[in-house]
Amino acid sequence: MSDIVSARVPPDEFVRELWAEVERHPAVAHPFLRRFAEGRLARWQIWGYASQHYQLVGFFTAYLEAIAGRTPDPEIRRMLRDILEDEYMRPQAFERSHPALYRRFMRAVGFEEGAWDRVPALPATRGFISMHLDMTFRSWVEALGAVAPGHEWAIPRMFPYLVQGIERSVAVDPVALEYFRLHIDLDVEHGRALEAALLRWATTDANQEELRRGARRSLDARAAFWSALAEQLFPEARDLGLEGSQLDMRAS
Repeated sequence: MSDIVSARVPPDEFVRELWAEVERHPAVAHPFLRRFAEGRLARWQIWGYASQHYQLVGFFTAYLEAIAGRTPDPEIRRMLRDILEDEYMRPQAFERSHPALYRRFMRAVGFEEGAWDRVPALPATRGFISMHLDMTFRSWVEALGAVAPGHEWAIPRMFPYLVQGIERSVAVDPVALEYFRLHIDLDVEHGRALEAALLRWATTDANQEELRRGARRSLDARAAFWSALAEQLFPEARDLGLEGSQLDMRAS
């Protein structure tokens, strides 16, 4: 990190613009999320959603670990390590890790033990994961844009739709929804911490472009993921305006 700011847009202004871009991105209030939130979901639809989303959940810590291992900035490394402690729920038991909390939710809606590991990933699910993994190897700055604006800023805006749809469709113990509620609250805190990380590195035009590209690619991949789920789970998907909404997951 350089203390000299050479970017044409000041870092704080860049971050404000990026926040606004996240809030208006199609992934954040996607038609799939709005339809899901209405409820009236059969168990097979909840299972279909959960079996794909769980695969994304299992890889998130790999992105954070990769960025922490590649950044030359010890302060960002510390921030990421703190977030990883929350993700793993240490020093609490393994059963409190975020993937474990998600498995608790899946059991509550009828998954048999281990069934989540036997569901094949949709192309959009595989594409989401492979794109993010590839990004962490190519550029830790771009990957930071993917996990900060692309995940931690966006998730508190997306997950309330999911909770609402589940609660309107099946009777579940509120404890089973802890994964979602935890992220609605905890990712706000993570988002603020990662905003500080962006401010440290959004000091050049090149870094700002990489951060923005990472955020856009991640959110575009998320929108494609939601669209794929809509096509699989809702027969009325075309009526939701989802035709042609599979967004390009490659770099723009």
